[in-house]
Amino acid sequence: MTISRLTKTTALVLIALVAFSGIADAKRKKRKPVKKRPVAAAISTQPPTTRSWVSSAIVTVLNTGAFPGVTADAIDPDGVLDGPSLSAFVTAAFPKSAKRARQIAAGQPVTLGDVDRAFVSAAGLDATAVRAEQLITQTGYVARPGVGYEIVARLLRLRTNLDQVDDAKEHAWYEQAARGDAIWSASQVLQWGGWEKQDAIDTVELLALLPATTGPQHDAIQRGFDFIGMPYIWGGTSEKPQILFGYNTAGGFDCSGFVWRVTALDPTSPVTVAKALGGRTTYEMAGKTPAEQRLTADKIAPADVLLFGSGGVTAASGSIGHTGMAISSQLFIQSSGQGIALARWDKGYYKDRLAFGKRVF
Repeated sequence: MTISRLTKTTALVLIALVAFSGIADAKRKKRKPVKKRPVAAAISTQPPTTRSWVSSAIVTVLNTGAFPGVTADAIDPDGVLDGPSLSAFVTAAFPKSAKRARQIAAGQPVTLGDVDRAFVSAAGLDATAVRAEQLITQTGYVARPGVGYEIVARLLRLRTNLDQVDDAKEHAWYEQAARGDAIWSASQVLQWGGWEKQDAIDTVELLALLPATTGPQHDAIQRGFDFIGMPYIWGGTSEKPQILFGYNTAGGFDCSGFVWRVTALDPTSPVTVAKALGGRTTYEMAGKTPAEQRLTADKIAPADVLLFGSGGVTAASGSIGHTGMAISSQLFIQSSGQGIALARWDKGYYKDRLAFGKRVF
């Protein structure tokens, strides 16, 4: 090939490339612009540099892209929660139905009960919360205003127990909420499996089967309903602020502390109850129950103490590590990961671990 022919060939190739480039560029101009993901989605994958009890929840919420440009470090989980912030977190969890929740103006206090109510409302379960209070009342108990929302919120697993070192950050339903409380609720909703709402509805309907009670049994169960919405506090036995292990901490109860408070510790309880329980701890309650006094599931009545352990009915006394108070043949009130809450003992996790019941009244 001569130099002149090579030059001509090269020129033709260059012309073809330019023409192809022009056609491709024209096609790109006709395409609709691709929307870029919010910057926050890329930023939020990094957890806060300062760890807190809600660090993983912060990442989950920011990854929705609902807070463009906000980094994990910019959120103060221990800061006071206000109305607009609560609305923003509810919207992140329920982008299509957040308007159901009651709006709280800036400057007004936001309690933990407000947080629970906002998320329950956004989930479309206002009627279930109201139903819970109606069923409690029709059986002869007093349902304080809002307790239905606390019952439903905890059945939806919107709360959690903090580590012992963070017990001072725990809040009762009537106390000022922190930003972390709303962030945690939002993160839980974002991780729902799809069964939570129906499970809450079904459990609330079992309140229609509550047996009528009288005397000390009735009073103990009433106290149990009154305390729903209090937090789980390791070693706690009081609804008031306590000094535990040398630290000032919130009012609340651990599992046996709750049972001890509603059955034996109350001034109105019969003096025989403390002895019948066998002690303050679950270990003492289980260990001081002779075999002939251990109730099988079919013999358990309202206000009986329930004791749970790995292995269920075959559990040794030393392996029994949880307790609560029965209010029917399906339901009990306990202090656990959701604080003081309603739960089922007739099926699933707690049925499998029920060792025996104990009558103290």
